[in-house]
Amino acid sequence: MAKKPDLDAFGLLKAQRRWAIRFGPVDVSAAFTDGQVNAAINTGNDARVKLDLEHSAATPDYFAGLGVAVEQEGTVIPRFTGTVAAAEPNADGVSVKALGMLSLSETVLNTFTYRGFNGPELIYTLARSGGMREDQLRIEGLDALPRETFEVIVPVSGIIAEKPTGFAGVHFIPPGTASRILAGLDTSDRKYDGFDAQAYALALVTTTLALTAEERGIATIDFALAWLTTFLRYGHATLPSGETLHFSRKDSLARLTRQDWVAIRGLRTGRFWLRRPGLLPQPHSVPLTPDGRRFHADVPRLTLQERLAFLALARAANESDLLARVLALFEAIEFYASGTAVERVFAQVELDAIKASIPTTLKPEQKDRFNDFVANLNSPPLRRQLMKALDVDGVTYTPDEIKMLWQLRKLRNDVVHGKSKEMPKAEDVEYATSIVARMLVYRAARRRREES
Repeated sequence: MAKKPDLDAFGLLKAQRRWAIRFGPVDVSAAFTDGQVNAAINTGNDARVKLDLEHSAATPDYFAGLGVAVEQEGTVIPRFTGTVAAAEPNADGVSVKALGMLSLSETVLNTFTYRGFNGPELIYTLARSGGMREDQLRIEGLDALPRETFEVIVPVSGIIAEKPTGFAGVHFIPPGTASRILAGLDTSDRKYDGFDAQAYALALVTTTLALTAEERGIATIDFALAWLTTFLRYGHATLPSGETLHFSRKDSLARLTRQDWVAIRGLRTGRFWLRRPGLLPQPHSVPLTPDGRRFHADVPRLTLQERLAFLALARAANESDLLARVLALFEAIEFYASGTAVERVFAQVELDAIKASIPTTLKPEQKDRFNDFVANLNSPPLRRQLMKALDVDGVTYTPDEIKMLWQLRKLRNDVVHGKSKEMPKAEDVEYATSIVARMLVYRAARRRREES
């Protein structure tokens, strides 16, 4: 009798293979029942997974993003990273659909005219403008681009420039001078009328990528406008030099703004574009179906602070600036946690004992500072107060989610205080917004239960 061939001569059939499914920090691999990952050059990657969340130790958040990997013999092979587009509950659990480049499909391209750019740099510009991070891109050919000085020109309002004028590191120029950058561009169809202005701001930036030049140039121009606005809003009758202020209320209240157009020109290669930076959100309307599950038509009795928390969350959701979004999120957190009673760390007798231990040699102002410090020893820090509020409301969360919120707060504070230039990541801010919205929805649910 012939010997049967060994179908597993290389051990492939015996190898243990496990799908690892994560939503941000939450591992839901135990809940995975079925799924597939598709890759297509023309449409991008997508993934579909089916989950039975009853078998998951933690509840995922769809704004955390989906990561799919295969674990085999101690090796982790990433298969998909993307954004959740939809999740539909069914009798067997929930079906989740995610897309690899959803941030681009959620937006539409603004006016964009260019010349002299190669394919890799254009792809890079569109991908980064659509929200993709630097570490998500692998585009060959960018390293070969030359380093050169770029002119970055934007129209501004509230300023009249009769001749080129240097101010705060920027040159403000009249329309006649600015129009030279549009030489050779057909403007007969008037689609570039938004670039028209009384004055323009010109910044010179030396770098390799035009997008980098645009970002740095706009930042320089924004600061110059902020610098000028600050001095215009100065109303003290005497200047720091001791001179008397020449004041015009009309001039001081002028609104200096940068319009949302930018022209770039490389002085060496002639690379040029005229565009409105970024991508516009794809318009979408939500069907209003207050069925008591996702949406509730009735608003329970809320405190003033709770209403302010909802309003701050809305600002965080609709604001475009990432730092402003983080600030609004923590306004919402502070309003949400305010009024939550936290157990005192020090008893009154202990506080009295601390006060009695003040050295008699301290100066009066030092004693006042010491007493103020002691008086605030029982004032709970925001994080401790938040954790108590979450427990009272029964909010489900993971320690990693709270850690991420405070990392975003630190990022913002470090930028504000000049310690760092690192900006929050857009996907992290979206996730954080969902976490804070979760707090408020749970708070509303508790208020609703209290009324019933």
